[in-house]
Amino acid sequence: MKILPLITALATTVLNSLAAQAEVLVFSSQSAFQAASSQLGQDSFQDLGIDEALDGPLLRSAGSHAYRVSALDGLENQFYPTAGENGAVRLGSNRVGAHLLFDNFAGSLRAIGGSFLATTYTGEAWSDARLTLTLTDAQGSTTRELDLSGASSIGFLGFVSSSALLSLDIAVASSSMSVFPTVENFQLGMAAAVPEPSSGALLLGGLLLLPWLKMRSSAQQTQR
Repeated sequence: MKILPLITALATTVLNSLAAQAEVLVFSSQSAFQAASSQLGQDSFQDLGIDEALDGPLLRSAGSHAYRVSALDGLENQFYPTAGENGAVRLGSNRVGAHLLFDNFAGSLRAIGGSFLATTYTGEAWSDARLTLTLTDAQGSTTRELDLSGASSIGFLGFVSSSALLSLDIAVASSSMSVFPTVENFQLGMAAAVPEPSSGALLLGGLLLLPWLKMRSSAQQTQR
């Protein structure tokens, strides 16, 4: 393989890697999200009383990562935990128009995810609904819609950002009846290790120097 095409291919790979570092990666697969994250902690809400109204905001932690969660509808800040399947505990509200706001993260966290659903007044998962999730990091906001029409009525969504997380807002986008945004197994962590931008730039610079070095070596050999 000739050296110039090889260098071009390697340089393209480096540039693509540097560009990707400025993106927010969105995952619908929990295993893929976990592979792209590190130091993940999980909050399963097992310490909360079932079917008991709780005044917010709640100060919580996912493993060693502290955070705050609010259930806001413009008037009150109240949660209503319910029982899920296989002993799971679901954290949601029971007020129309409420949305869940996760913020006040301790440290410069980069990964956030969970199993999200819409629940009725009785805590039943409702499949005929869509949720809107809006992640805000130090660079701006990213919004994704989660369709809950699948068989389980629960969908996973995770975000990994190159910038520090500021908040995650979850609201009901549409539904055939009054339901409330709800979360199971909330996760926080860091991004998996990637090359620093400065390291990538140095590597790219080295690749671009290779043709010049090769030409210089050839010229010296010719002179001899």
